[in-house]
Amino acid sequence: MLNFPLPYSEELLYSTIARAGVRYGLVSPKQLLDEVFESRGVSATLDLPNHLATISRCLLDDFSTERLIYEHTLFPIYAPFVPEERRQRCMKWMFGESQGSVHLALGVAASRIKIPRVLRYCPGCLATQRLRQGEYFWVREWQVAGIETCPEHGDLIDTRLARPAVERHRFIAATPEYCPLVRQRTGDPMSTWVGCQVRQLLERPSQLSPSFAQWTRYYQNLARQNGLCRGDNQIDHQALRERTMLTSPFAWLARYHLTSRALDDNESDWLRAIFRKHRKSFSYLQHIVVHQALLGKFWQICEVLEEVCRCPAEDRQPQKRAGVTVNRGLVPDQEDWLRLLSSHPPKQVRKISPALYARLYRNHRDWLLEVNRSHAGDRSGHSRHRVDWNKRDREYLHALRQWAIFMDASSLGPRRSRSYYLKINGSPSTIEKNLHRMPLSTAFMSAHVESVAQYQIRRLQNAHDELRNRFDSPPRWRLLRKAKLSEERLTELAKTYLEQRVYKQYEI
Repeated sequence: MLNFPLPYSEELLYSTIARAGVRYGLVSPKQLLDEVFESRGVSATLDLPNHLATISRCLLDDFSTERLIYEHTLFPIYAPFVPEERRQRCMKWMFGESQGSVHLALGVAASRIKIPRVLRYCPGCLATQRLRQGEYFWVREWQVAGIETCPEHGDLIDTRLARPAVERHRFIAATPEYCPLVRQRTGDPMSTWVGCQVRQLLERPSQLSPSFAQWTRYYQNLARQNGLCRGDNQIDHQALRERTMLTSPFAWLARYHLTSRALDDNESDWLRAIFRKHRKSFSYLQHIVVHQALLGKFWQICEVLEEVCRCPAEDRQPQKRAGVTVNRGLVPDQEDWLRLLSSHPPKQVRKISPALYARLYRNHRDWLLEVNRSHAGDRSGHSRHRVDWNKRDREYLHALRQWAIFMDASSLGPRRSRSYYLKINGSPSTIEKNLHRMPLSTAFMSAHVESVAQYQIRRLQNAHDELRNRFDSPPRWRLLRKAKLSEERLTELAKTYLEQRVYKQYEI
């Protein structure tokens, strides 16, 4: 695409593509996709877009794909908190086609911190943009969860543009229609401080990410330095929770689902999990809240990341207690564990006696895992054939026949594909994975599945029957429009049917 606009400083790539559509006068979102990506299947992703290699070819050589990722997307606020291998994999997905994998791998999709519901903007900054650049554009930090304030002008203003957008292929530019210049209120101090840390992340260049082991070691040291350890490694979570609740406003924490739960409900408490062994990544906002509580205002997140990277990358191997002999027969703890296993499965025994499990795991790990595995194997053997697939095949075949009778009564409705039939019973995934065990249902679907050509012919028949009330011989273009088809999408069988239905002398 020639004359593609250059991204402004801190502008989202989404905004640059939207401005390209405005400059070229392209009203149709699909036409813009054709011009920029040469594909109509690209989604207009605001925070973590893909197909960046295609965009990079439209720009100057200075705009490498990596530069676009780190200067014009929200990737930098997630990258330091995931392992290096995952960071590289996500960047590779953003180069090409990801199909939502980036949001899943970075934890955005499942995070307790949700993205803002709508696009936001700062009227004061937009007025400055109009004076300097002559047009509006979306700035990165406006769309970051946790930032509610512009440090210069005040609170950010919500637009009526939803995230994710209703039209997922449309790139919407920042215009006076969506971004009126209204008066702003004074910003919230907590949001201002969070914004200061987030801006450091956004300005941080591409660097290696620390591992989970390094994050684990760092938080252990952080708790020890702040007097939150009881003994060697036990964390005083009650004191940690009190300091966090005291430092950050409760309303702000509740807005981002960061309120720490009471001690009697601690299995999913993120504040406990972040000081334990890291098995998953945590959000930038969670790290900021913890450091704000423990270090006050005299810290910078870039300095924290440098300190984490200096931590040892390997976990220390757990040490066995001295004086414990494992080869002289069963100890009382092992006998108690076997006694419980005689009447309960291993997982339930662990919940019944967690202290016993902890002692055995620490001192007799190999024996414990072997015993649990043997009991779990015995239990799984009984449930291997718990489904009677012959019976289910007959029941599903009966449901398919009843549904086919119902559908044959009308020529309307969607295409009767295999996926359509699989959704009849409400669990298509289970049926699809076990079709090799259901020969009767498979044969029925093979005989009754409607091809694309048959579906198009059915739509043309319905359109012809409806238009006959208004036209003796409906013209070709009306049939296509009524059937919501185009010449490019017609199959050969549908074209043949259409030629037989309509004569050229009736076309207008």
